[in-house]
Amino acid sequence: MGIMTKLFNRFKKSVNKEKYFSTLEDLKRRGLKVGKNVIISPGARIDFNYPYLITIGDNCVLSPGVRLIAHDSTFYSFSGGYMRVGKIELKENCIIGTNSLILPGVTIGPNVVVVAGSVVNKDIPPNSCVAGVPARFYSSFDSYMEKMKEEIKQRPVFDAVDIEKGEDERDTERKRKITEGASDGSVYLKGREAKFPIWLRALDD
Repeated sequence: MGIMTKLFNRFKKSVNKEKYFSTLEDLKRRGLKVGKNVIISPGARIDFNYPYLITIGDNCVLSPGVRLIAHDSTFYSFSGGYMRVGKIELKENCIIGTNSLILPGVTIGPNVVVVAGSVVNKDIPPNSCVAGVPARFYSSFDSYMEKMKEEIKQRPVFDAVDIEKGEDERDTERKRKITEGASDGSVYLKGREAKFPIWLRALDD
């Protein structure tokens, strides 16, 4: 068993799957609205005080470190004790990248990519890709997807393996080819190599 597989298995044991689903069910009970085929990373955080102001549409992805914050108490001490709250709505087919922050009063999508590390403080129109602090438009969703499809045709492609079963560690030739291919750009994997604990799929599975 390789060192990465050992680390992965140790990390898997550290993630309390029962607690994770219990927390999500509690959020839903308190008003969080979640669509179908939603992927929420265990590392994502959803405002526990105001889940009833948050809607996550079908086919959305919340990556590790994403924060959906429906309240803002920044000026509480300077406003005579007032705090701002607002709804957050992710419409269908939104992908929110790692460590992005979504602030109150924001509607995103449908068909939007928010790049990792972005801060979204205003509505994002449909069919958009945004990045930055604050997040700004840089491409249409359709153009981005077309560009990716063209790149996939031109770059090395490998079938996904099951990391949880250590299949990546056993195939050293595949790892060598991926490393070689990534030396001058991206390579692509067809399929998803890990569902848990990196990803936990639809909440009603």
